[in-house]
Amino acid sequence: MHPPGLNDQAERRTDRRFKANFRVHWGREEGIQAEGEVSDLSVGGCFVISGEKVKEGDLVSLRVEIPGDETLTLLGTVVYWVSDTGFGVRFAAYSQGGALDKLEMIIDGLEREN
Repeated sequence: MHPPGLNDQAERRTDRRFKANFRVHWGREEGIQAEGEVSDLSVGGCFVISGEKVKEGDLVSLRVEIPGDETLTLLGTVVYWVSDTGFGVRFAAYSQGGALDKLEMIIDGLEREN
């Protein structure tokens, strides 16, 4: 049995996802800072493992630590939350500082590893 919404999200994915293991610092509009791990990644979004509760529609800022590279800051919207596990994020087109271009290069590297 899948958590509510998880099956629906899987059916709507259009971007290929890759397993990842990146530390992330994230916050919501209220500025609450938390830590977690990005466990899978695509050009359109990611899944963040974190015990913090979020709601569908929350706006989040993610600072992803890329080993051997600088921190990548991405903005997005929570599309689903799995209690005590984490949440899925859809990246916003207006992520900062060329972050989406950088993300594509990181994804290319993950793709070559697989």
